[in-house]
Amino acid sequence: MTDISVENNFTSINPAVNNAVLDKPNELTQANFIELLVAQVKNQDPTKPMDPSQFMNQLTQSSMVNGLNDLQNSFDTLATKLSSDQSLQAAGLVGKSALLSGGETLLSAGSSVSGQINLEEAASDVTINVFNSRGEQIRSLPLGANSAGNMLFKWDGFADDGSIAPQGNYLVTAEVSVNGNQQAAEVFLESRIDSISINQSIDGSPSGTLLNLASGQSVSLNDVKQIK
Repeated sequence: MTDISVENNFTSINPAVNNAVLDKPNELTQANFIELLVAQVKNQDPTKPMDPSQFMNQLTQSSMVNGLNDLQNSFDTLATKLSSDQSLQAAGLVGKSALLSGGETLLSAGSSVSGQINLEEAASDVTINVFNSRGEQIRSLPLGANSAGNMLFKWDGFADDGSIAPQGNYLVTAEVSVNGNQQAAEVFLESRIDSISINQSIDGSPSGTLLNLASGQSVSLNDVKQIK
């Protein structure tokens, strides 16, 4: 018996389906997939019939892929809505103060800097040190003993010699004495929120909100410890 070959007949069964697949190989719909399977069954080699279980497996896989795509689209829509809602909420933060970790700040002429340090244990002595952009210490603020927890402080913008510190970038650090040992403590500084910016993904949808601070920094809401 002569073998029957149908390999080259498959692409001519439905030109419309075939052209759609060739034009957009990454956009095969479930309807296209079913038409291709039907064409495959109609033109199968009679001497080597297609296994029905294989047909059902392919159909099931197609349905699963479409279901996952629909689920992904739903998640994308939800993420876009949540990001938009977050941006609207962030707009109401303009003019308020954000508390950030790091100790870096931009001092405006004649202004002051407020912040807090977190003490994991009671400290017998706490000192705030201020350094200018050249790394020179210009101010030391002894705050005395304090119990464990958040400790508020304020630098009035003056140097140790009584002069007004010029406008510029400064670093504020904290040194504490716990059980006779000197150690550093994490510093959080306040900075006014001047405006917000909305990041966009490649497709143009919002992907996050940035707070533009008076200190010159742009930070994510996730980096903010507290809003005052």
